[in-house]
Amino acid sequence: MAGIVAPKISSFTLAGLEDGDTEALVPGETYDRLRFAGPTVRGRDLGGITFSECELAEWEIRDTTFADVALLETRMTGLFATGFKAPRSTLRQVEITDARIGAVELMDAKLRSVVFTDVRLGFVNLRGAGLTDVVFRDCVLEGVDVGDAGLTRVSFEGCRAGELDLTRATLSNVDLRGLQVERIRGVEGIAGATMSHTQVVGLAESFAAHLGIQILG
Repeated sequence: MAGIVAPKISSFTLAGLEDGDTEALVPGETYDRLRFAGPTVRGRDLGGITFSECELAEWEIRDTTFADVALLETRMTGLFATGFKAPRSTLRQVEITDARIGAVELMDAKLRSVVFTDVRLGFVNLRGAGLTDVVFRDCVLEGVDVGDAGLTRVSFEGCRAGELDLTRATLSNVDLRGLQVERIRGVEGIAGATMSHTQVVGLAESFAAHLGIQILG
C-alpha cells in the first residue's frame, strides 16, 4: 500500500493451556495460560479481570460486564453475546474470530495489535478509544462510533458497515478502502484516511453537505 503504513500485528501462539473454570472467575484477578471453553456467562460482574495468554472459546454472554478488563496475548473464538460491555478495557495482541455480538461498549478502551476476523457486530461504541495496529477482516458492522477516538494504522478488509461516526476523531494511516459504508457522520474527522475513488464518489453528498455545497440537477 504505497503511502500507507499497514497495521503491525504481533503474532503469538497458545500451546499447552490448562482448562480453566469460568464459574470460579473473580473480578480483579489475573488468569494465565488457561483455556475457558463453552460456558454460558449470565448476570455477572467480571470487571478488572486480566486474561494473559488465554483462550476463550464458544462463550455465550448475557447481562455481564467486563469493565476495565485486560486481554493480553489472548484468543477469543465463537463468542455469542447480546451485548459486550467492556469500557476502559485493554486489548493487546488479541485475536477475535467468528463472533456474533449485539451492542459493543468499548468506550475509552485501548486496542493494540488486535485482529477481528469474521465478526458480526451490532452498534460498536469506541468513543474516546485508542486503536493502534488494528485489522477488521470480513466483518459486518451495523454502526461504528469512533467519535473523539484516535486511530493509528487501522485497516478494513472485506467489511461492511451501515454507519461510521468520525466526529472529532483523529486518524493516521487508516485504510477504509476495504470498508463498504452506507453513511459517514462527522466527515470533518476523516482526515488521515485513505479511500478509493469509488468510495469518494459514493459519499459525495455527505462531503458536499459538510462543506455547505448545494447540489441541484
